[in-house]
Amino acid sequence: MSTPADELKAAAEKLRPSSPAVAEHTVAVRLSPAVADALADLLDAEAKRYERAVSVGEFDASHDRPLAVARQINGPQ
Repeated sequence: MSTPADELKAAAEKLRPSSPAVAEHTVAVRLSPAVADALADLLDAEAKRYERAVSVGEFDASHDRPLAVARQINGPQ
């Protein structure tokens, strides 16, 4: 069973193409590569924030929106 942090990281990874050439032909990256990278960085940061919050028992609903975005990117599991 994956954690929300795992889901956020997986979505971030899906946004990052392996190369600029791949980015030009990837349906998931119809955004400019810079926008896709920025969104991936945001999702990675949210994953780290989630892991820290869980480790100290301070999880709150502020993770709901980034997780919803990650789940849309990841698609059906």
